[in-house]
Amino acid sequence: MEPATKQRIIRNAFVSLFIYVLPIALMFLTFYFTGQRPWEKKQPTNPSSKSINKTNTLNNGNND
Repeated sequence: MEPATKQRIIRNAFVSLFIYVLPIALMFLTFYFTGQRPWEKKQPTNPSSKSINKTNTLNNGNND
């Protein structure tokens, strides 16, 4: 393999890794500077989201 080709492959591999890691690094830098910790926030619970049992009252809840 020619040295120029080998250098191009290595350079392209580093560029690809940089492009892959850049958004992740920017996300963590944003979290660091803003102080946000979205993984620590609890999801709000909605008390009205209870399941509703829709059974036919004519047969006392039996679905036969």
